[in-house]
Amino acid sequence: MRNRLLWVLAVLTALAVTGFGFPLAASTADARTRQFVLSRDSDLQRFVGLASGYVTTGVPGTLFEEMRVYHELYGDTLAVVSTKGVPPHGEGISPDAPGISESVSRALRNQPSADLGALTPWGPEDVVVAKPVGTDSQLNGAVLIVASTRAAKADIGLLWLYVFLGMAAAMIAFGILAVAVSRWVLRPLENLSRRLGRLTASLPFSQPVTAPDAAPDAEPDAEPSRQGPPELRALSGSFELMAAAVESSARSQRRLVADTAHQLRNPLAALQLRLDFLEPHVTAAGRNNYQRATAESQRFTTILDDLLALATAEAPPEGGDKQRGRCVPAAVAAERTEFWQRSAAERGVRLAFDAGPADAASKGADTGAQAAISEGALGQILDILIDNACKYAGPGAEVRVSCAYRAAADGSPESVAVCVADNGPGVSDDQRGRLTERFYRGSPTADRAGGGQPGTGLGLAIAAALLASFGGSLEFADTDGGGLTAVVRCPHAVENDKQPDQSFGKSDPAEDNR
Repeated sequence: MRNRLLWVLAVLTALAVTGFGFPLAASTADARTRQFVLSRDSDLQRFVGLASGYVTTGVPGTLFEEMRVYHELYGDTLAVVSTKGVPPHGEGISPDAPGISESVSRALRNQPSADLGALTPWGPEDVVVAKPVGTDSQLNGAVLIVASTRAAKADIGLLWLYVFLGMAAAMIAFGILAVAVSRWVLRPLENLSRRLGRLTASLPFSQPVTAPDAAPDAEPDAEPSRQGPPELRALSGSFELMAAAVESSARSQRRLVADTAHQLRNPLAALQLRLDFLEPHVTAAGRNNYQRATAESQRFTTILDDLLALATAEAPPEGGDKQRGRCVPAAVAAERTEFWQRSAAERGVRLAFDAGPADAASKGADTGAQAAISEGALGQILDILIDNACKYAGPGAEVRVSCAYRAAADGSPESVAVCVADNGPGVSDDQRGRLTERFYRGSPTADRAGGGQPGTGLGLAIAAALLASFGGSLEFADTDGGGLTAVVRCPHAVENDKQPDQSFGKSDPAEDNR
C-alpha cells in the first residue's frame, strides 16, 4: 500500500511541478526575447535617424563612426543601403551577403522583419532585423543589424537552469514529504494490525493461518477480504481471526453454562435428597444444624440457578446480533399480574394491572403496541420486578403494573414501556444506581433491597442483562407520593419485521429470590 501511495503522490507531484515549471520557463524565455527585440529595435531606430541624410545626399556625418563604435562594442554587424544611388555601407558585413538581401528587400517594401519567436538555448546564433529609412510614401533606404543571440540565449539557459533546479528541489522535497506522510498515515494501521495480531494470538481457540500479505495478489473474483492493499488484507485477516476466536469463545461459554448446569445440579439434587432421607434420623440436638444445612443447600441451588440465568442472558447470541423476538407487552403484563395475584395477596400486597402510563416520560397508552422482545423474556423480567416489588414494598402496599409507549417525532411509537410501581419505602438515590449490580442487596439496615429479606442480589442484574440483549433498558425512578417505579423499556417492533419468538424459561415465583 505504501508503494502504491508513493507512486500516486509521485505522479501528482510530477504533474504539479511540471505544470508550474514549464510555463515558468516559457515565460522567462518570452521575457528575455522581448527585451532582446526591444533593444535591437531601439538601436535600429537610432541608426535610421542618423542614416536619413546619408541615403539621400551621400553625406555620412557621424553615421559611419557610430556604426564602427557599435560594431566594436556589441559585436553586431550592421549595414545601410540607399534607393537614391548612394553606395551602401556596412560594418562587418556586406549588404549583398546571402540572407541579408532578403531582409533588405522586405525593409524597402516597408514590411516588418520576419517574426523571431521565443529564443531558446538551441536557437539560431544570429538574427537579422531591418527598418526602412524615410516615410511610408517615400522610402529612401534601409538600415539592418545582424544581431548575435548568444548573450540572450545564455541568459535564457541560465534562467532555465534555475527553473529546472527548482523543479528538481521541489520534487525531492515533495518526495520526502510523501514518504513522511505515507509513514504517518500507515503507521497507525500497521500498529493496529500488529497489536490485533498479538491480541488474536492470545485469545483461546485461535488458529494460526497464513498471513494475508504473504498471499499472491488477489484475482478480480477473489473474496473481498483478500483484495486490496497488503496492509488492509493483513488487518482484515486479523479481524477475521479475532472474530472466529470470539465466536468460538462464545460457543464455549454457552457450552460451559450448559455443562455447569448439568454437572452441578445433579450433585445438588442428590445432596438435597440425602438430606431429606436423613431427616427422620436427626436427633433433637442436631435439628438446628440440620435445618441450617438444608437452607444452605437450597440457597446454593438458588444462587446456581441465578448465576446460570445471568450467564445465559449475558452470553452473546449466534452471529453477534441482538436477540430477536416480538410480543404485545400489555398482554404479557396482564398475564403475569394475574399469575402473581395469589403470591402478592399472601404477602399482604395489593397487585393490579393498569392500562394507563405510570411514568412521566410515556406519552400515552397503547395496549396493542408490539415490542421487540420475546414473550418469555419479558415474562421472566416482569416476574423478577413484581416479586421484588411485593417483597420489599411491605404488607399493605400497592403494586401497579402498567404499559405505555414513548412517541417519536412523527407520533409513532418509539419504545414500549412496562412499568412496575409501588408505594413502599422506596430506594435512596445513592442505592438506586447500584440496583443492577451483581450480589448488591443494599445496606443491612435498609428497609428495601436489604436486611431480612431472602435473595441472592442477582435478580435485577439478570433482568437488566436479559433486557439489554434485546436492545432495551431497565430504568428506575421515584413513584409519585413515595415508592419505586421500575420501567422496562423495549424497542418498538416494526410491523414488517417478521422476527421469530425466543422462548425463555419462566422461573417459579415461589423459588425466585431476587
